[in-house]
Amino acid sequence: MLDKNALNQLQGLKNKIEAEKESAEGTVKATRSRFGFVVLDDAREIFLPPDEMQRVLPGDRVSITIKPVSGKDKSGNAQTAGELETLLTTSVDTFVGEVVQKGKAFFVAPDVPELMHFSRWLFIPPNARSGAKQGDLVQCQLNRHPFADGKPSVKVLRSFGPAGTPGLENEYCAARAGIHRQLPKNVLNQIESLLSATPENALPREDLTHLPLVSIDSVHTMDIDDALCAEPLDDGWQLTVAIADPTAVTGHAADITAAISKRGTSHYFHGTAITMLPDTLSQHSALKPLEDRNAVVCRLTVSAAGEVTQAEIVLALIQSKAKLSYPEVEDVLQEKAQHAFTDELSHLQNCFRALRQRREACELVIEHRPEHRWIMNDEKQISSIERVEKKSSQLLVEECMVAANRAIANALKEAQRPGPFVTHAGIRRDRAEEAQEFLKRYQPDLEGLEFSTLEGFRTLITALNASRDERPLRSMVNRLMARASLSIKPAPHMGMALSLYTNGTSPLRKALDYCVHLQLKAMLGDTSVEPASATVFDLLNQASAKNRQAVNGAHNWLTCNFLNAQAAADTSQFDGEIVHINTSGFTVKLDDLGLEGVVDLRKDSEKFSFDKWEMALTSPSKRYHLRQRVRVQYVTNERPRGEHPAFTALDTPL
Repeated sequence: MLDKNALNQLQGLKNKIEAEKESAEGTVKATRSRFGFVVLDDAREIFLPPDEMQRVLPGDRVSITIKPVSGKDKSGNAQTAGELETLLTTSVDTFVGEVVQKGKAFFVAPDVPELMHFSRWLFIPPNARSGAKQGDLVQCQLNRHPFADGKPSVKVLRSFGPAGTPGLENEYCAARAGIHRQLPKNVLNQIESLLSATPENALPREDLTHLPLVSIDSVHTMDIDDALCAEPLDDGWQLTVAIADPTAVTGHAADITAAISKRGTSHYFHGTAITMLPDTLSQHSALKPLEDRNAVVCRLTVSAAGEVTQAEIVLALIQSKAKLSYPEVEDVLQEKAQHAFTDELSHLQNCFRALRQRREACELVIEHRPEHRWIMNDEKQISSIERVEKKSSQLLVEECMVAANRAIANALKEAQRPGPFVTHAGIRRDRAEEAQEFLKRYQPDLEGLEFSTLEGFRTLITALNASRDERPLRSMVNRLMARASLSIKPAPHMGMALSLYTNGTSPLRKALDYCVHLQLKAMLGDTSVEPASATVFDLLNQASAKNRQAVNGAHNWLTCNFLNAQAAADTSQFDGEIVHINTSGFTVKLDDLGLEGVVDLRKDSEKFSFDKWEMALTSPSKRYHLRQRVRVQYVTNERPRGEHPAFTALDTPL
């Protein structure tokens, strides 16, 4: 039995331990081992033992008690560990994965990129399987969080079927990215009710139904966003760009704007699409030929030299006179065919040429590389790939849209409206010193160039494009570039060498353009609409990331399926070009197919060193550099899930 002094000592020790405890909140991070960490708001990482990790999922927000434990870390500091107290929020709601059967029990192996290193199977109760079988890819919902007892369970919401089910790749990747086929039911119901209502306080519209407007688009396009015409003047043209006006129906409903912004865009997969707007709204608003439609109209006066000397934006009633396809227009432009709209198309072509020549002379035009078109079979797989060049009819439409978008951006700025503007910073600020060193090495005549200005950046890109250096300088400098972004405040788009830019010509397909229309209408004094709040801009960025994740994942998956079939037919070696390179390896683009994949040189028997100034990887016996011609061998992927195709570099570089 302990005497009084011993009891006091123990109580004192207990009090000391309790006093040394610390409560904190943070986010769970997994490791490749059974233990994990809680990353606190002050950036500290607190060890979470395996038994505690069983109760949480990576990304969960938790409160913990931090306790001292025996031993010291590598720095000689006393070690601590976390003890879970409360689950604040969970990172997991719905997710996708593969059904796994063990004995009579069924589980799902989650496929969630955000759950890094998460490898646990989650139990599916018998009444929650919805008919899913072993090997099926499914969408699930977390039914029971493991926090209470470490025993999570899920229910199957949807089965995509086993690998090989036609169309599975697109549907699965969309679900993994959190993209739904339809807007929320309450939003759909609200849109349906608005379609039959007359907006209150709408501005009167100018009647422009007499104009010879035509749409030029893909053969199968139904969501016709725009129509255009160019009427000749003494010294140029009056270019009219009419844009579909879905906000004429939905403009005052802030919850609809938020839902559309969260959706972000129409998602175009190979063989299918998930549209941004419901068919009822898009077809009500689309510029169908020979039907009167509401439109936002950009009316531009273009000089013979390609300068826009006057711009006006009005709300109008228009009637497109025809829906023309790119091939159809191309034949007319190439004088291979006569057409009822030959004269109108000729005026458009002349206006396009003037606009284009001026932009090439005074600004920057994004270089168009040859594209490749996939031919899909009945199984929704790639049957063949053909190389295609962008048609002049497509460039014509693009140039007219650029002119309209510039006019919209300028109008918003003059009215002091908060965009959203599309901006591009050019060279990243944190890479400016590297850029100067780059010029010192390869373009000494430009050393000290102030490339943070429009003129300076244009000078830089023009010089790099024209360089006769054996190195691909233009491609090499790309690693120093910023990405385009959205901004409430006006800012330059360096990539186009424009002082201002936005997107407003595709409101049926892009939420950004839809929100720009709301701002335009508010600018014009139309009280039947409510401008998009600044909060939706974050939604637009998030939606853009989801779209990239889903579309790129499905693209890679279908690519692997195609290359797997090629390898099975004894075609696994390909010639290509290195289009990207970094410390771990390079990306190769195959010559004939236009497909891209990665070569991971970390798996090579030799160690490679990366030279950022030469954009090259060098080992004792090999050297790879940007734009180098290489021969590669495809690495068969029996279970693709959207990751990049993998190749190995052969020892005989071209």
